[in-house]
Amino acid sequence: MHSIWQEKIEFPQYPILKKDQKADIVYVGATLTHGIEAHFQKEQGKAVMILEKKVISDMPQLGGLGILKAENRAEEKKLHILRDYIEGRQIPCDMKVVSQKCLWVHPIKLFLFLTEDLPVYEQSSIYGRKGKRMDLGSAYVDAAQIIEGAQRKEVMYAHVFEKEIFLKEQRTDLEEVRTYREFYLVSSLKRDLKGSLYCWEI
Repeated sequence: MHSIWQEKIEFPQYPILKKDQKADIVYVGATLTHGIEAHFQKEQGKAVMILEKKVISDMPQLGGLGILKAENRAEEKKLHILRDYIEGRQIPCDMKVVSQKCLWVHPIKLFLFLTEDLPVYEQSSIYGRKGKRMDLGSAYVDAAQIIEGAQRKEVMYAHVFEKEIFLKEQRTDLEEVRTYREFYLVSSLKRDLKGSLYCWEI
């Protein structure tokens, strides 16, 4: 099942890495967090790269619910920088400032904009490592720093509800909630929720 974010989105054709490369920072996994960090690292003069083992256009989990939160002062400062950056460059990612510690965005639109000028490779799995050298089978990548996303222990699902249906019932099995257009989007550990139009794994 595709996510609501993938509707009417044209993805670029990302290449498979077939030539040896070097980078200051390699981000393993095409995630919104990695896209944001890589973009700003490149602006600071770092050579960055994103490696994804899947086909990015087929990843419904990319960006989750599009909720960006700050848990501490350092993260809040970064969130404000991102907010000001999006506003200053008028990035078309449907941003809504919920609070000083929370933004809602269209995650795929933001990811595609921020990674437009970055080397992003898909279908590029890491088969082995020796120090900071990664063996992708078809090429080697040497990196001064390798950043990987945290692995979630439990499977989470994003659900789409019509607003009227969602507001009719009191729900206690939800992790996060936001609105997008005429829908409520929620995350839950449950795959089956009464009234959900459809869901996808995040």
